[in-house]
Amino acid sequence: MTVAVSVITATRNRAHVLARCLEALDGQTLDPSRYEVLVADDASTDGTPAVVETAQARARCAIRFSRLDRRSGVPAARNAAILAARGEIVVFVDDDSLAPPGFLAAHLDAHTAHRDAIVCRGPVIVTQSLDRPFDVRGGVLDISTAYFDTDNGSVRREDLLRAGLFDEAFSPYGWEGLDLGFRLRSLGLRRVFRRDAALYHYRPEVSPGTLDAMLVKEEERARTARVFYAKHPTLEARFAVQLTPLHLLLNLLQRGFGLVHARNVESLVERTRRWGIPAVGRVLLSGVLNERYLAELWACGNSDARAANGP
Repeated sequence: MTVAVSVITATRNRAHVLARCLEALDGQTLDPSRYEVLVADDASTDGTPAVVETAQARARCAIRFSRLDRRSGVPAARNAAILAARGEIVVFVDDDSLAPPGFLAAHLDAHTAHRDAIVCRGPVIVTQSLDRPFDVRGGVLDISTAYFDTDNGSVRREDLLRAGLFDEAFSPYGWEGLDLGFRLRSLGLRRVFRRDAALYHYRPEVSPGTLDAMLVKEEERARTARVFYAKHPTLEARFAVQLTPLHLLLNLLQRGFGLVHARNVESLVERTRRWGIPAVGRVLLSGVLNERYLAELWACGNSDARAANGP
């Protein structure tokens, strides 16, 4: 039977979580001969190749592996996989996300039901469990209005090629999905949302090691946000990357005017978990992460301005 769907999962140094991601993708209700999984490795230095090899030996579906020789960024890894994909429909799933059994069938049905070219999106629900990821129910904090997302988004391969694939200037990662979404939208693709195509994004409980890594990622995301805004200098893009005084004020409010910060947020999140209000902890953690993002975002802009003005 012809491969109809190519799932692309970009990864770097997340071998443990990737193993669960691939296990979930192999457990789909869709006929295994109708889809393939392409693991696009951005030069991982952990046990990622061994994890993929083990998954290949056990899987009912085809799992293919491509590895960049040097770190080139998630967009480059995804582009290599798109060019190698055999399916007409490409579904993007992050390496730390887990797909329920009916996930791929829902995406394929969306494209089959619409004769015109579409972008299909589904809910992305945060879970803190790798063992029972689908037990959690989505809430208001999981709502996203993004036109296109590289975690739970699907589009025809030919439309990705028409749009020009991912811009590899967004390295190592961040905003490449929104940028591609702008270009897909300009081609006239309609967005279709399928609630039955939910994906569960694993986010471990915050700890000293994970918090530091999260803050570093926010800095990286801020730097590529500047690349995005330079490419799309519009009001829509400015609000998307939060490059306004309003967003600084909202973040200040979210952090209780500085009462919540990187030094105490771990204990506060733990308290909210014990009190049975983990959603409040998510809000507080988001505020601290966004503070780091905004600080780097504005710092990058000031550096660019000084460079443009000269010594």
